[in-house]
Amino acid sequence: MDHLFLECNLARNCWALIGLSVISSPDLIQRFETFKAQIVKNFFIEIIIIICRSIWTIRNDAIFRGIPPDSLRGLEIFRSIFKQILWRTKKKYFLAIELWLEQVV
Repeated sequence: MDHLFLECNLARNCWALIGLSVISSPDLIQRFETFKAQIVKNFFIEIIIIICRSIWTIRNDAIFRGIPPDSLRGLEIFRSIFKQILWRTKKKYFLAIELWLEQVV
């Protein structure tokens, strides 16, 4: 799990594209606390889940569809999923999340 979502170059590049750096630590909780500190938004867990989903999709496409893994494609997947979720948020959070999404990616 560490390698797939955090350690390999593809995963690190995906995290970097959304402005997050992965720390080296054997403690997974500490790693996610570091992400939380870097994001400083109420919706930090959604960001983590969606980028993990994007990395998973890139890997599956490489294995099952023969599509070469590409971190920029991961960013496209991230944006697409996040925009879909954005429409389901409460109106009072919509603008803040939309602005973050535009600034970061």
